[in-house]
Amino acid sequence: MCGIIGIISLTKDNIINDLTESLYHLQHRGQDSYGFSLINNNKIIIHKDKGLIKNDLNNNNSSLGIGHTRYPTKGSNTINEAQPLYFSGKKHNISIVHNGQIWLNDRLLKYLESNNIPINNDITSDSVIILSILGYHLNKHETINNDIIKDIVLKLYSILEGSFNIICLIENFGLICFKDQYSIRPLILGKKENNYLISSESISLSSLDYDILTDIYNNEIYIFNDKINHIKLELDFKIKPCIFEWVYLAREETIMYDVNVYEARFKMGEYLAEKIEKFIPKDLLKEIDYIVPIPDTSKPCALSISKILKIPYSESITKNRYVNRTFIMDSQDERRKNIKRKLNVVEHLIKDKNLMIVDDSIVRGNTIKHIIDLLKKYNVGKIIVISSCPEIINENIYGIDIPNKESLICYNSDIYKKLDIDFIIFQDLEDLKNSVRYFNNKLNDFEDSIFIK
Repeated sequence: MCGIIGIISLTKDNIINDLTESLYHLQHRGQDSYGFSLINNNKIIIHKDKGLIKNDLNNNNSSLGIGHTRYPTKGSNTINEAQPLYFSGKKHNISIVHNGQIWLNDRLLKYLESNNIPINNDITSDSVIILSILGYHLNKHETINNDIIKDIVLKLYSILEGSFNIICLIENFGLICFKDQYSIRPLILGKKENNYLISSESISLSSLDYDILTDIYNNEIYIFNDKINHIKLELDFKIKPCIFEWVYLAREETIMYDVNVYEARFKMGEYLAEKIEKFIPKDLLKEIDYIVPIPDTSKPCALSISKILKIPYSESITKNRYVNRTFIMDSQDERRKNIKRKLNVVEHLIKDKNLMIVDDSIVRGNTIKHIIDLLKKYNVGKIIVISSCPEIINENIYGIDIPNKESLICYNSDIYKKLDIDFIIFQDLEDLKNSVRYFNNKLNDFEDSIFIK
């Protein structure tokens, strides 16, 4: 779920401000570390650091750069894993940013061994494997052209499994961009005058007044140097964007595949309202005083449910905006500690009330347990929990930190007993998909493995 950007000015204007500002708008996709690679005097210059993005590139001047915000799912959590990553070759030096997760399977291991491709063991992230393979193939050639880039990307498709959005800087050549076979993670291209910006989310583009040109798909390669080159690949892979991007990962202003995140979340609430009316006893519904979202991603869904059920909407659970996203923290202890810092309640709005609590998802259960404990502390009576997505019962292998089934509260457990509540409703998987399809009926399939045993 990392955030990546790439930017180039075809007229050699300084892009440093746009490079930094565009990455700020992806801070929610990674808060562990950040970094930039620039082309300066035809050489790659790298700057990266732990923690949140700082505006520390002001003294630089470049017309070409890439950036990354890291959310670790595999490997260690040191400055070595912070991106961009750098490869020094005999003929070509490159730097890459990667969003996704590749699988280190037997086929890949055999390929690395048979081609004698060394891997930097100081970097434990799976991204270093993509870096090494790219560097290996590019350095077979004295000069690089579009056909060579195309052949290398097709080679990667035959080698790699998993998810990968890649933006790559190549010294004395330019910038290239491509995706995995199924287009699992989002990537959007925009333009402002003679500048082109690639970003994980459209909010980076619109906030800097770039016109959105297109989503980047799995059968495309973009090459930027003195001009923009767009290569279409003759592939028979269907796109399967990750449905969880619309549930939780992306900002609500973002548009992916012509579907606005806020509108999709609002539509999720409409489907849920129908299910609530069907399955929750009418007498229990009549007792509910307020519908309360767990901020922030569940707000559109909760508002939609409130309008349809005609139950007042109340933002009586509050969020400390100075605490990072807990879902993407790297340990259970860290998550629990920061949930207590992050979420609290407005006592006079909830005391002695009956509440319907709406959450975007229930993963490990840390957040919802904390909220329920808080509500009971203030003598809340009936508690109904609503989740805008289905039960999460499987690990994720495409770049979301859901590492094993046993850590998931919905996996083989009595959810009522664990949460001590009156009722719980989960979104149906088909309704979740239809919440997105409603706005783009060309999206036939989604990556939804976390909901399937």
